[in-house]
Amino acid sequence: MTDAKPILTPDEVAEYLRLAPDTVYRYIRQGKLVASRLGRQYRVTRESVELFLVNSETARRVEPVRVVAEEIPVYSLSELLEGLTEDNRHEETQMGPAVGAEVW
Repeated sequence: MTDAKPILTPDEVAEYLRLAPDTVYRYIRQGKLVASRLGRQYRVTRESVELFLVNSETARRVEPVRVVAEEIPVYSLSELLEGLTEDNRHEETQMGPAVGAEVW
């Protein structure tokens, strides 16, 4: 694709990707490579070829995420239970007591 054609035939795609033309046709039929059918012929956009290459990468280029331990708050069990009790009391005062719940 050194001539930068915007639309390619399956044979040109095969030559660019160094595949057999039958493989390109199979990818088109399987929906792995997007193509337009014009009568009895297929045409593939350069963007479709580039997307095909990106989608078929074996290793994704993802930057690792670093988590610093100081950023994650640590709570004791008693603090968690206390927070739940406070949240429940707050909800009951806003909405009234829950059905079947005892009033404090």
